[in-house]
Amino acid sequence: MNKKILYTLFIAFSGLFFVSCSDSDDFDPFAQQTKGEFYPADVTFRKSSNSMDIIEKWSNIVRDKNDRVISYEYTREVKGELTENEKRVCAIDYYTDHEGKSVIRTKSDVEFHKAHNGIEERYTQKVQENIELNKYGYIGVISSTIDHFENNATVPQTSTSRRTFTYNGDFCTGSTYNDENTQVTYKYNWSAHQLKNVTILRENYKNNTVDYNTYKYTFDTKEFYRYSGCEVLPFVQSGIPQIFASMGYLGKCTPYILTDEVQGGYTKFGNVTSENTEVRNSYNFDGDVNNKLMYSGISNVYDTYSVTFSK
Repeated sequence: MNKKILYTLFIAFSGLFFVSCSDSDDFDPFAQQTKGEFYPADVTFRKSSNSMDIIEKWSNIVRDKNDRVISYEYTREVKGELTENEKRVCAIDYYTDHEGKSVIRTKSDVEFHKAHNGIEERYTQKVQENIELNKYGYIGVISSTIDHFENNATVPQTSTSRRTFTYNGDFCTGSTYNDENTQVTYKYNWSAHQLKNVTILRENYKNNTVDYNTYKYTFDTKEFYRYSGCEVLPFVQSGIPQIFASMGYLGKCTPYILTDEVQGGYTKFGNVTSENTEVRNSYNFDGDVNNKLMYSGISNVYDTYSVTFSK
């Protein structure tokens, strides 16, 4: 009699366990985006300390009737012992080529100026990107042509570059950038729909330097980014083409809310290696669909660390 009771209880608990596992396997975190659409017109990334103030901004973001970005401006301003100013004005076209393939083309005008210890660098560029999509509609290749005008020169130095992307299903797992002097290898490591780690290895063959940067991320597994439309995390996490990733052209983005980030790495020049200062950021996410959203960070290095998305 006792054996029968034990057997019945075993079957009952086994059934509960099976249902629990099935519910977990069927859970779709992307289905939590239920609070409406959010499309920012401006994105501002600011980090500042006693010695430096850095502001990156994507502004005047214009979309077509399909909510695709067709133009925007990007600026980066650094104030401190080093001063740096960069401005990009970008237009984006979407079309179908003669073979019926979807293609994206961008044209950007760039202005750049940097000053440090009495040494100045100044140039302008005209950049054209031809972007090929794979069969799933994600970016496979970005081929760029850059006309570089140094110090108001009238004749440009023309160069090309190519960046390729790899995927595992709907998730981007890596990309490789190459030009005549540099190779940059990006690796994106995923676990349970979370982009947990990003590494960026930059090898400059011209000046014999190597930069290796690491980014480790932690997420709140119970809190989700509940807005459809524009993805915001590509502007917070590193090494991802922000505008295209925000539109879904680089695969799916992490649906969970970011809580912590640890940045590390090293720089190697010849035989000399120096470790990067470790940066630790703890994030808070706030805002609403009618006004603005914001990732604000408490950092061990910066007094201010925030990314603000404004309509």
